[in-house]
Amino acid sequence: MRGPKTFRRCRSLRLAGFDYRHPGPYHVVLGTFRRQPLLATASLVEALRMELAAVASATGTTVYAYCFMPDHAHLLVALPGGVHLSRFVQAFKGRSTRAFWEHGGSGRLWQRGFYDHVLRAEEDVREMARYIVANPVRRGLVQDFREYGGSGSLAFPLDDL
Repeated sequence: MRGPKTFRRCRSLRLAGFDYRHPGPYHVVLGTFRRQPLLATASLVEALRMELAAVASATGTTVYAYCFMPDHAHLLVALPGGVHLSRFVQAFKGRSTRAFWEHGGSGRLWQRGFYDHVLRAEEDVREMARYIVANPVRRGLVQDFREYGGSGSLAFPLDDL
């Protein structure tokens, strides 16, 4: 049997009944529009890192790890109580899209929506941060995650990961 008709509306990827204003760590994955390699230039990635830091500072969010791959981005963030995850992502996407345009891009930077994973109590934040910054190594882009300029942490020194 098929599920209910959505009439061309996308279903929410958020957990039903979960309060996304809950303080705690979230792993967020943002895909670029049509999975194009739009995040391939170092100057754009640095601008996105600065926008991420600005949004985090404005909202009181801790960024444990980030990784800007050519066609997607990973963020490991801990929101303070009262800040909704969707609002944080919306603010980052808006600011980063403007930075994309300022660096010569045009059109959409991000695909609609995002994937999130709420870290459970038994999941270690540092371990998840290590997993995120090691994405370029698993993809074969670098031998050591410290060589990749598009990943890091705004909370931990890289040598601690």
